[in-house]
Amino acid sequence: MRLDSSILGGMNVSGSKLLSLLFSCEKFNEVVANLKEKVNSQLLYGMDGSQKNYFLSGVKKSSQRPALVVTTHLERAEEIYGDLLNFFPEEKVMVFPPRENIYHETLTYSKEVAEQRMAVLEKVLKKEDWVVVAPVASLLSLLPPRNSWERGFQRIKKGEKADLDLLKGILSGLGYERVPLVEGGGQFSIRGGILDFFPLSSTRPLRMEFFDDEVESIREFDPVSQRSERDKEEVNLSPLREMVLQGEEFQRGVREIEKDLRERLSYLNKAGNRKSGKKLSEKIEKHLEKLKEGIYFEGIEQYLPYFFPYLQTFLDYLRENTLVFWDEPLHISENGEKLWQEIKENNSSLLAEGIILPRQEGLYGRPEEFLFKGNYQQVSFSLLMSKIPGFKIDKIINIPNKTMSRFYGKWDILEEELKHWFREGYRVFIMASTSQRCGEVVQFLERQNIKAVTGLSKEEDPGERVEVIPCSLENGFVFPHLKLALIGEQEIIPQRKKKRVWKSSREGVRISDYHELEIGDYVVHEHHGIGQYLGVRTLEINGVNRDYLCLKYGGEDKLFIPTDQMDLVRKYIGGEGKKPRLHSLDSNEWTRVKNRVKESVQKLARELLSLYASRQAVEGHAFSTDHQWQRDFEARFPYQETEDQLKAIIEVKEDMEKSRPMDRLICGDVGYGKTEVAMRAAFKGVMDGKQVAFLVPTTILAQQHYQSFKERFAGFPVNIEVISRFKTPAQQKEILRQIKSGWTDVIIGTHRLLSSDVSFKDLGLLIVDEEQRFGVRHKEKLKMLRREVDVLTMTATPIPRTLHMSLVGVRDLSVIETPPENRYPIQTYVAEYSESLIREALLRELNRGGQAFFVYNRVETIEKWGKKLKELIPEARIAIGHGQMPESKLEKVMFHFLNKDYDLLLCSTIIEAGLDIPNVNTMVIYDADKMGLAQLYQLKGRVGRSSRLAYAYLTYQKDKVLSQVAEKRLQAIKEFTELGSGFKIALRDLEIRGAGNLLGPEQHGFMEAVGFDLYCQLLEQSIREMKGIQKEEVPETKIELNVNAYVPSQYITHHSQKMQVYQRIASLGSQEEVQEMEKELEDRYGRIPPPVENLLAVTRIKLYSQGLFINSIVQDKDKVVIKFHPSYKPAGEDLLKITSKFPGQLTLLTGKQTGFRLNTAGCREESLLERLLFFCREIYALADKETITYN
Repeated sequence: MRLDSSILGGMNVSGSKLLSLLFSCEKFNEVVANLKEKVNSQLLYGMDGSQKNYFLSGVKKSSQRPALVVTTHLERAEEIYGDLLNFFPEEKVMVFPPRENIYHETLTYSKEVAEQRMAVLEKVLKKEDWVVVAPVASLLSLLPPRNSWERGFQRIKKGEKADLDLLKGILSGLGYERVPLVEGGGQFSIRGGILDFFPLSSTRPLRMEFFDDEVESIREFDPVSQRSERDKEEVNLSPLREMVLQGEEFQRGVREIEKDLRERLSYLNKAGNRKSGKKLSEKIEKHLEKLKEGIYFEGIEQYLPYFFPYLQTFLDYLRENTLVFWDEPLHISENGEKLWQEIKENNSSLLAEGIILPRQEGLYGRPEEFLFKGNYQQVSFSLLMSKIPGFKIDKIINIPNKTMSRFYGKWDILEEELKHWFREGYRVFIMASTSQRCGEVVQFLERQNIKAVTGLSKEEDPGERVEVIPCSLENGFVFPHLKLALIGEQEIIPQRKKKRVWKSSREGVRISDYHELEIGDYVVHEHHGIGQYLGVRTLEINGVNRDYLCLKYGGEDKLFIPTDQMDLVRKYIGGEGKKPRLHSLDSNEWTRVKNRVKESVQKLARELLSLYASRQAVEGHAFSTDHQWQRDFEARFPYQETEDQLKAIIEVKEDMEKSRPMDRLICGDVGYGKTEVAMRAAFKGVMDGKQVAFLVPTTILAQQHYQSFKERFAGFPVNIEVISRFKTPAQQKEILRQIKSGWTDVIIGTHRLLSSDVSFKDLGLLIVDEEQRFGVRHKEKLKMLRREVDVLTMTATPIPRTLHMSLVGVRDLSVIETPPENRYPIQTYVAEYSESLIREALLRELNRGGQAFFVYNRVETIEKWGKKLKELIPEARIAIGHGQMPESKLEKVMFHFLNKDYDLLLCSTIIEAGLDIPNVNTMVIYDADKMGLAQLYQLKGRVGRSSRLAYAYLTYQKDKVLSQVAEKRLQAIKEFTELGSGFKIALRDLEIRGAGNLLGPEQHGFMEAVGFDLYCQLLEQSIREMKGIQKEEVPETKIELNVNAYVPSQYITHHSQKMQVYQRIASLGSQEEVQEMEKELEDRYGRIPPPVENLLAVTRIKLYSQGLFINSIVQDKDKVVIKFHPSYKPAGEDLLKITSKFPGQLTLLTGKQTGFRLNTAGCREESLLERLLFFCREIYALADKETITYN
């Protein structure tokens, strides 16, 4: 059978070629023929792992039908998904995750899993080609009837009639959330006649502009810049939730819930269980109130069985021509039944505790009722021939398979296998992750005397050569029927297993500014000090409206700042939760504070410049440029490096190759790839015959890094050791001897490495992890070492960009800001604390063989809480760890937890720093509202570091009256939770911690005294002055015109957006930028009203004036007086030319300052501004700006 080339369209060339080999296989052709002859069910046994995925891809391609692949669990689904991407375009392959049902009261939860489910349901209902991979758990969760979900789809075309108010209601009903600014999926906002929304099916948000009741335009826009990009002719609206209800369905649901509640309460009261009855009644009544008003709420899906006469499974949503593949049907059946029993037991507990109603148990279907049944053709894959209960098999086909061996460094065995395969007429392929990597693997094989060729050979018989192809299946295999041997790169070169990434159809964006100015915030005015922002006031002065920032100072003082001076005002950022003292406008206290800080930063700048200069003068070892082994080592990295990571690697290598000692700091969040940068530097050091020391703050981290280094350096002749308290005195003595003799190339350890008995034969590179966590004595020893060897320091505490820029040229910094590819998202819940929720969450983790953290930050009662948890979850082995324990005891606890001797670690926030335990994928945080946002962000980062879906439960006390600060914090947590893993918060309080770590703790107080931003500005000025760099200061032009120049609230309704626009306008630096701003405002908010046009015109005049050295433009009744800077001496003929352009209107003023008086009698606002702009342009055309400078 020959394959039609159109069938193979849309996949990579290697995948296409590999699949084409299948069509010479008799067994494959038999399976395809059976499908054509309408054989309903076939069982193929003998294949395993990636061979099954390869085979089913061929069957799916040849059938040209949509396909569902059902497997045992989510991790296996992700493996299959990864393999299928070699044979199908990414947009056609999706994973259908199980629904997260949570019955407990939640403030919010992250939406990635729900969104992924919606995207799959939408894809399945469209008449398109697709492959969906689903674990059996996803089939157990029942769905609304297919027709009720289909009616939620709407198509809107450009030029059609549409009612904006009606659309607003439709979007809310479909599950979209109304927000001021659309940045994430499932959001919408309305500004005048403009509707922005972000559908799940789109990679970009969309902007719809209306003219009256007609859709005038539909445009995609960038969620970061908010600017429109491409035009679209139409848009599809699709549901964001599994329930799309109409009026009568809401009413039906309410009636059925009320009836079930009455019956359940009657039963509980008769049974004497009034406590559970009260609990149930409170929860359900609260939800009923919302349902009666037609309001959707978080977790409404738990009431699914009440709204519809029947529910369906995912299998019922499939089109009739869908091909269903079962991956190990016996295991699917067993796992499905096990899950069903767990659900029943859990529901039984929830029912007894008064958390759910009886009919809520109907959210799941029993597997035996729908597995292996239906009107679709089925192909099952099983390693062994086995009987599957309830599964009628029409054809059984045996396809033998041989698992691929692992050849790590055993080249003689690989050569023997190759000879055997070539004798038997096999084609042998080795897979490499990328096309570039193929060439590197070919060179690597040739150095082992193995003949290899890059890419798929065009010849039918490539001879005795291995073909290296860009392909990344989970594992290799031998396919005797096809005479095919497919070897994974990981089977010849040891690698860490590459993690599968969570597929996201949309771009993640940063939250634009977490520190937008809100009413009540503290601010710093450059000239007046710390005040409190009370909002924007529109004031009418001399019949003209303007907006002013109202700032409150000490006593009852208030200051009104014109919005064009906003660049003098910054939000005060000090330590988290600290309230600064307001300065008084009547005293010179602010001047004294600022001068004190200036003195401090000048001293700091001198120290930094002196240290930098002394290091430049020292002669050290210049490391050699990279050679082949370095390239081989780097090629084994199983991930795609991020841009920032590559830049950091280049910077480190350049430093090492210079003769002066390196002293570079690498900043990057946890999981951003700093350790890989350190490993490449270490390898480079060892290749030059130098020793490398890696200093870490804790014994556990030393152990972890040791394991990572051993794995990463495997296959290379590099001796790696670790020295710590976990080694016996005899072992330590032997390790010290090996370090002294030079036998040890890389030594990893705690501050033990800085002891006087540690003597190196030839130390060339010192790597320090989190230097700020070492004591003063150890830091002094490090200071001495810095003069002799190359030092690379790493920190996970972010360094703010403003500080980074200030320190350019005095401190070598590499900042890794780019997050790695989205791995599994962390499913996050912000919820009221409830024992049943915690038990359910922790047991789920334990049942899948994982471990969990319970963060409890009250050390004095932590032991008591441990007993409470033991009673709640007797099945768990619980350890306790906190910062007040003796260090050796804490290390033992952590070591045993790392070795899986415990299931649950009850701990304080000590876990926020550094530890990487991939088996921990559930975290409960008690009293999350009392913690800082930065702390919560770092804690949350401790889970979700493996190929499993992770859970974080941020809990607060039930019925607790939250303080304003806690409420604000929970709101912020809610925002970053809902935005999910694609988003990154600007954690300024954490950055200040980072700045303090970098510059020294004594600077922290100065940062708090003047606010962080002003501190950075003062530091940058001091460094510039000491380097002798003079920055030309251009004085501000004073502009006072009687025109209405402001942003009306009707044009931009949301306060923070309005403030952002004012900030942007105040910081515009050129006429081109004003023009761009004009376009942006029209794009985002619609037609620009006259007061905003005036504001932009005044900004244009100001920019011209500063470039022309105009000191002031002041209007006095019917004249405007324009005065130049004293140093500006224009030629007389130029002045006459200007005057001639305004006959009878412009008078030349002479004296100390040259100037003009412009007559504006009878001028309206618009013509006044036009006249002034014309004047500025004329002066601009005449002025020889290059010869004008300030004295």
